[in-house]
Amino acid sequence: MLKVENLSFSYTVYESTSNRVLFDNVSFECGENENVLILGNPEKGKSTLSLILSGLTPKYNDGTLKGTITYDLMDVSTALDEMTVFSLVVQNATDFIISSTVEEEIVFPMEALGLDKKEMEKRLSEVLSFWGLEKYRDISTSELSGGEKRRLMLCAADVCQSKYIIYDEAFDDLDISYRKKLSQRLKERKCGSVVFASHYLSCFDGIFDKTYILDNTLIEADEKLINRFSEIPKFIINSKITDEELVVRNLTFTHPHRSVLEERPFTIKVDNFSLKKGDVVTLKGLNGSGKSTFSSILCGLYDKESGEIRYKGKSLKKKELSRIVGYMFQNPDFQIFLPTAYDELSFALDYLKLTQKEKKKRVEELLSIFNLKGDEVASLMSYGERKRLQCAIYYSLDRPFYILDELDSALDYKESIRLINLLSSKGSGILLITHDEEFANKITNHGYYIENGVLYAD
Repeated sequence: MLKVENLSFSYTVYESTSNRVLFDNVSFECGENENVLILGNPEKGKSTLSLILSGLTPKYNDGTLKGTITYDLMDVSTALDEMTVFSLVVQNATDFIISSTVEEEIVFPMEALGLDKKEMEKRLSEVLSFWGLEKYRDISTSELSGGEKRRLMLCAADVCQSKYIIYDEAFDDLDISYRKKLSQRLKERKCGSVVFASHYLSCFDGIFDKTYILDNTLIEADEKLINRFSEIPKFIINSKITDEELVVRNLTFTHPHRSVLEERPFTIKVDNFSLKKGDVVTLKGLNGSGKSTFSSILCGLYDKESGEIRYKGKSLKKKELSRIVGYMFQNPDFQIFLPTAYDELSFALDYLKLTQKEKKKRVEELLSIFNLKGDEVASLMSYGERKRLQCAIYYSLDRPFYILDELDSALDYKESIRLINLLSSKGSGILLITHDEEFANKITNHGYYIENGVLYAD
């Protein structure tokens, strides 16, 4: 039995987070064959609580932790000396991947458990097959897409065969087929599971024994509270759709790295694509189908092999695309590199050649619009806050077009829609990449689908 009693955590060390109480008096239990769901909006402490439950407590360097956690009547610090007690699937997989290849990442925890070679190979083969990563076995982890990295983390958790698994927003970044597989894993009830989530409630029917809401403290959830998390606000485009459009015709591109993963070269092929200023369209597709690769071509990170990309009647080169299309990466950490939120926004405004007074005023406006604190240390922000900072940077750049790659991951529906409205409010065209069909259908009724690198009208 996992038992949590009167758990509280508050930040105390860093000025920007001083005395910030994330949660207080949290208590719940999870048996070895129970599934517990903890719902919460972004920045309510779900990721911090998941780390604490997994023995990765931040109390020694970031804040103050009170209360007790016991696994099978052992204090968490004692129980976690046995690695068979728990596994953790983190929200941001990139932060926790430590090995150079897929196989090494999965084998590492098994080696730490002291398993013999035959048992390691058996478990390795089973999880690679279940999570669809067989052909990636010897591939560098850096070549994986966001969804593939998530599946790698699920592989590493499964091979440990722990008594408990902690899942932090594990359904995010997965396409629908793998969300169903994760639901299947939970229904099998081979261990105790604590799932932290804010999306995909339609996947959760019949899975959980207990459901709670984390909002300052932990409360048992009734149907009314649960439904609040599945409600998607109505979206209305607040800008005029114009005839100015970004057009792609007969484009081809062969990925130099991902081609080694496939039986044939991994090629992007786009016969027709268009995005008008002021409009919002979606791009959907399975994990690894080429969504991020196509986006990288549109914003000038990759150079196409053939075809053309046109805007205002002009065929655009790679460098010109970088000034016209802003690409919000799926992982915000790939685009945030300065110490504080203020530093990031100030740097982004350098190209405008503002006076220091004008720049300061503009940065303060952006901080207010995106609900950020200027002195917040970027690396200590929640994943959702880093997404908002990433969005604020692009909002300040005022591009004609934006690609939002998995914007809704780590943000609730209301905030995701608010950010889309902000970016489109100046008449920008938006290409929204998402795995959430319900969210996509609420945003727009038209878009594109990519399968094995080939783009189709949806």
